[in-house]
Amino acid sequence: MIRKIFLLSSFFSFFLAESQNQDDSNTVEDNSIATQLYTKCFENLNQGNEIFLKYPEFKASTFCSLITCSFLLSYKETDLQITGEQRLIGIATQLFKEGNPVYLISGLESGSTEKKKNENLEDDNHIVYISYAECTSPFFLKRAADIVNKQTLSLIKNESSK
Repeated sequence: MIRKIFLLSSFFSFFLAESQNQDDSNTVEDNSIATQLYTKCFENLNQGNEIFLKYPEFKASTFCSLITCSFLLSYKETDLQITGEQRLIGIATQLFKEGNPVYLISGLESGSTEKKKNENLEDDNHIVYISYAECTSPFFLKRAADIVNKQTLSLIKNESSK
């Protein structure tokens, strides 16, 4: 009986070690421009910095990207939500000024839509589409998308009317 347990444990140990040594060719690393812009940290954000004095457990430097500032909208405290909204508007503005206006999309096949629409970033509006959810997403992510998209479209409209 002990011999069977030993053999079985040896087999699993060998299998585990061998699987760790194999090439991880199935691992997908997403270095797309959409992912880079969604996670890009803007250290120079100053919107709502005073709120981080009120809530010392939060650090201003932690909420510096589209994805992290979106999470501020998930809190019940209105002042945190307002800071998140202000920061999202600031990031959308900075991305626009850098020549990378972003538009957040979700829904079935939005990942495929993102890839297709981002094939030619030199089109008429230069928008980088970012899929933030394939099916369902929490309300705060939808709200963040609405804020960012409204700001991006407003900036594009103002730019084209000049």
